[in-house]
Amino acid sequence: MDTSLRSMIREVLSEEIGKAKAQGLLPGQTGLAPKPKVRDEMISLRTDSDLAAFIARLAEILKDGRSREEIERGRWVFRLVSSASGAPAAPQSFSASPAAPAPSTARVEKGIIGEKQIESLPEGTKILAAGKSVRFTPLAKDRLRLRGITIERTS
Repeated sequence: MDTSLRSMIREVLSEEIGKAKAQGLLPGQTGLAPKPKVRDEMISLRTDSDLAAFIARLAEILKDGRSREEIERGRWVFRLVSSASGAPAAPQSFSASPAAPAPSTARVEKGIIGEKQIESLPEGTKILAAGKSVRFTPLAKDRLRLRGITIERTS
């Protein structure tokens, strides 16, 4: 590999890692502990079929040990949509059961998103609302393009 290409890659990696460190996005960083992320997912239960779909989705989520732990520790919270507020807000989760209606928007506030996270987005997702500190790996960007998902930056 050409030495100038290696130095360019090293420079880009160093810059991105420095940004991630400054924002507290890397695991094992010392200093102030980051505030634990909470996934707030709005659900609407108006009919028996809505309830059945939610239960099927929850059963699928609980199969994954990490997701189960997030729910048990209160880092993944389900909230009912009030009838006065209208349509449900887009969930902030990345996993969904095929039995549940797929959201058209997913949300992530910070971190580095890889191909695996993109693959776990629910079918039918068309928009990924990403906070300004979110970084994407090149493979993640490729998977987004292939699935037809657009990134919308939020503040």
